[in-house]
Amino acid sequence: MTTLKTINGLAEVAENYGVLLVDQYGTLHDGQTPYPHAAEALERYRATGGKVVVLSNSAKSGDDNRERLKGFGFDGRHFDAVVTSGDAAQAAMRAGSLGPAFQAGGKIHISGKLGADYGFGSFGFTTVWPDDADGIILAACQEPDRNWRQQIRDLLGAARRGVTIAVCNPDLEMLTPKGVRPSAGAIALELERSGAVLHTFGKPHIDIYRTALAAAGNPPPSAVLAIGDSPEHDLQGAANAALDGALVRTGIMVGQDDATLLPRLPKRADRPWLSLAELRW
Repeated sequence: MTTLKTINGLAEVAENYGVLLVDQYGTLHDGQTPYPHAAEALERYRATGGKVVVLSNSAKSGDDNRERLKGFGFDGRHFDAVVTSGDAAQAAMRAGSLGPAFQAGGKIHISGKLGADYGFGSFGFTTVWPDDADGIILAACQEPDRNWRQQIRDLLGAARRGVTIAVCNPDLEMLTPKGVRPSAGAIALELERSGAVLHTFGKPHIDIYRTALAAAGNPPPSAVLAIGDSPEHDLQGAANAALDGALVRTGIMVGQDDATLLPRLPKRADRPWLSLAELRW
């Protein structure tokens, strides 16, 4: 039977783990401001000798996200490395594993936040409108600036042609100033139903956990705790990598009671998932 065990803070379990894999958006900050106790929790955990890897479904690189985190007050005192789904997607493109469309000269449409730079400029793509694209990089949902269903409509013709989509942010939901909204992963699934071929990067897929664990020195799974606000990504990813997991009730989990939440948890009978009201020591 899958269960949740509530703890008040990391101090209750820190001695059990040498590494934390910590989600960013919805766990460390809400996109506008940092959560009040998150920085202290990570700093005090690292003071015990533990390592922290920020593991984010961001289409931007780890370097870009380090700079973003500085704006929220997080720096080298709080984490050892940042690993993102954007890093994973770029590595796959450099390796040629997504096919010729994602090589230099390929006709690519990048779908994401209006005006955002996702760091694909060095690949030599020819950027085109969706109907002319041989491949699409789905970097982010355009909410709240633009309705997510309109974003689907923009890409629907390409999907019906069977275009390949590199899904650089697989999150199904995201926190916005208007509340929880569908995210890029939900858009990708709609496009797949219309014929698109998806290559998806980030949590909960095992490859990004291998990268994150390597950044932490390849500890045994029993020594690692994954923390985040998404059952489908943070906890499911932990389950896929045979890690313990803790769900924070911030981000997309605000207002979710246990009765609503339990059916969303990955099935696990041998030990409970942990639950915290927020990331705190």
